[in-house]
Parts: sequence; C-alpha cells; structure tokens
Amino acid sequence: MALTVKNLNKRYAEKVLYSDFNIEFEEGTITCILGPSGCGKTTLLNILGGVNAPDSGELEGFGQKVASYIFQEPRLLPWKSVRDNIEFVLPRDLPALERSKEADRLIKNVELDGYADYYPSQLSGGMCQRVSIARAFACHSDIILMDEPLKGLDIVLKENMIKWFSQIWQTDKRTVIFVTHDVDEALLLGNDIYVLGRSPVEIVAHVSIAGHAGDRTGEEPHLKKLKQSLYLALGSTVNTKTEE
Repeated sequence: MALTVKNLNKRYAEKVLYSDFNIEFEEGTITCILGPSGCGKTTLLNILGGVNAPDSGELEGFGQKVASYIFQEPRLLPWKSVRDNIEFVLPRDLPALERSKEADRLIKNVELDGYADYYPSQLSGGMCQRVSIARAFACHSDIILMDEPLKGLDIVLKENMIKWFSQIWQTDKRTVIFVTHDVDEALLLGNDIYVLGRSPVEIVAHVSIAGHAGDRTGEEPHLKKLKQSLYLALGSTVNTKTEE
C-alpha cells in the first residue's frame, strides 16, 4: 500500500512552492527526501502531518493516520525526566506499570539505560535526541515525520543515531518520511530516496535501495554509485538556480 500525494498546490504570497506535485510513500518503509534549502521540504512534511493545509490537491491514504515528529531540536519537556518525557506521549488508558515498562524498553533500545531519571539539562545534545527518537516511537502514530534530526551531529554520533533508530524501527515498522540535506544519511537509512528541485518543486531523481536500514556502510560499491548519482541530481538543482 502507498500513501499518495496528488496534484498538490501550495504557495506563500507570490512564491509558488508546489504546482500539481505528485509523490508516493510506501507504507512501512523509510522514504528520504533530499533537496536544496528553501525548496519546500519542511512545508511538505507539515502538509503530510496536517500542520499546514494545501491550497489544493489530494492526500490519499493519510485520512485518519496519526503522525509523530522528530525535529532538528529534541524539544523535550525540561521539567520532566527522560522516562516522563516518553511516558507523556503514551496512551492515557495504558496502566501505569505498562507505561513504565514501555518507556524502559524504548530507553534501552536507544542505549540510555541508567538515565531514565535524568532531566534534559543533565544530558548531552545527542542523548536528548535519542530520547526524542524513543518518544516518537512511544507515540502510537502511523507515520513518523523527521525534519533533519541529525543535522549538526558529528559523523560517529550520526551513525550511532541511525543504528538506534533502525533497531527500534525493525521491531516497529512505521511509515517514515525523513527530510535531510545529507546524502550519506539518506543512503544509510532510506528504502526510497527522492531528490527535489527548487520551487515550484519537481522530483529530479528517485532511487530505491534493497536491504535493511542500519546494516549498510558507505563503502558498499552499489551505495558509492548511488551516492554519485544523487550528488549529480542535487548539483542539477544548484545549476538550475544559477542559470536563473
């Protein structure tokens, strides 16, 4: 099954971001979206999540689906502990013991054992982002929308974050739509990768990758080849802007 965006139109004042734009997201997979800054990637996420309304167009399959977000900033509640931040988004009708067990399971999955009672101010930025990953899966959502959550992290931490995310996702395969500027992130995590051009947005490249997310390395020959093609596609969006 696929979630489908058909003939999407969206503009802000005189700027047309989307004009009869179409894209599909396969359910239960991770789709990564690459594109130049300002082309409308975050706007697309917000439309899919119901935060913003399109001017016109159809969102087929999104209907009653619930979305959770992972942002560039962790956005944790500073007055709540790690466990409480995660329990906060769990269903209210879940018994207290079950809530605690589920929070502890997710904390363990992101390798934060021993930090359940810590507050965000006592954690590093990377640790806080791991809590935000656990929290997104704690929410009983159908779709997880990720808006550059790995931006600014060093390469080792970034690779670990991808590993932690993949570990949870393998046991709870939600539909994930992941916006990023980083080709390596997309190659390591995505099942499908779309490259968007500048507004009005068009899809300039689409590749699919077999194999489990999180089990890949950037040294695999087929990923190196895909990396080159994705950079060429991104380069074409820059060159188009220059010619204008």
